[in-house]
Amino acid sequence: MSLLRPPRDHAPLRTSADLTVLWNNLVIAPPFVDRSLWLLFIDRARRPAGPLMVIEDLPDGPYDVPLTDLVDICRDIIGGPGGGGSVAMLMTRPGAAPWHIGDRSWGRFLLGAVAEIGGLTWPVHQAHSDALSVVAVEQHHPESA
Repeated sequence: MSLLRPPRDHAPLRTSADLTVLWNNLVIAPPFVDRSLWLLFIDRARRPAGPLMVIEDLPDGPYDVPLTDLVDICRDIIGGPGGGGSVAMLMTRPGAAPWHIGDRSWGRFLLGAVAEIGGLTWPVHQAHSDALSVVAVEQHHPESA
């Protein structure tokens, strides 16, 4: 796990598009070498705040990763001294399109974590070498009889 400084003097995040621009600026660096989860903590004024956590070398899917561990980490930081804000999540991986089953599994897992954390929620993002996007919520439509 790496702890990085969030961008300083950043304008408040008002929309999902603002967050997408911020993620693009943060991950524009070298190519991704492994699957990583980025946790950006955002203060009550909707500005990025410390720490920016990067959890590296994750498996292709969230198998055997307890949801409660991720939720507890986020709640501890949000509820700690100077806390009270929110968290934004980004899953990165090496390689290019298309998004695959591991990406979708992580997306569902992270959306579940966001729902458990509660409070102000931000869209979960995903990135690989060719794209950065909001994780789409899959809709299942029952077949009509």
